[in-house]
Amino acid sequence: MEDTQCLSHIQRISPLVKKIEDTLAQQNHLEAKQKQLERGPLRHLYHVKDLNSLFAVCILVYLFVFHTVFSAAIITLYQLFSTIDVLFISFISMFILFVCMPIFVYFLLIWSMNQLFKRWLHYDHKVHEVSLALKEAREVEQELKQTLSNQTTIPMYYLKTYALAKFETYFLRQRADSMKEAINLFELEQQHVLQQYRFYQYNGERRFTKMYEKAAEFEKQVSSSS
Repeated sequence: MEDTQCLSHIQRISPLVKKIEDTLAQQNHLEAKQKQLERGPLRHLYHVKDLNSLFAVCILVYLFVFHTVFSAAIITLYQLFSTIDVLFISFISMFILFVCMPIFVYFLLIWSMNQLFKRWLHYDHKVHEVSLALKEAREVEQELKQTLSNQTTIPMYYLKTYALAKFETYFLRQRADSMKEAINLFELEQQHVLQQYRFYQYNGERRFTKMYEKAAEFEKQVSSSS
């Protein structure tokens, strides 16, 4: 194809590519929502992947209350185990009674409460609704991809809005006369930008320009879809 034909072709398929990316973003949102619903309303207080500062406050308050209320019983148990005159056993007993047991009771209590809240708030129904929406989004994605593959011969690897915008720029500025030249230019530019990005990351740089961020995001999209 000539450069004008390539340009018009890219401009024609770009809206469809954007729809596919929007559908993928919707899927990611639904997957995250599904996981949150499956973990329950109290996930921030017990689930490893959702723990936050609220958990730290709650566990400290809980341990204080637990040791205040059950201190006499814990000390009695500790004295019972301390009759064995072995330092290691005494240390292990103290660690289990004062640390492990309260934490185990905490997680058991929160998990039980979480299960009750999930039933009371009908979380199973919400999870089912989200799973249906996720299934529908995946079906739409497959249909859009099939439509796109019928409309273009550009490799799927480059069918991202970031890459197509680059191709469009190359043709508008007459830096490429064919799709093959545009792809080669894109690969050279992408490699250069990613090398700089990784170099800055290695040196502890945390703030990047949009060019670096978009290049890294493109690589992330490609790796996740492959």
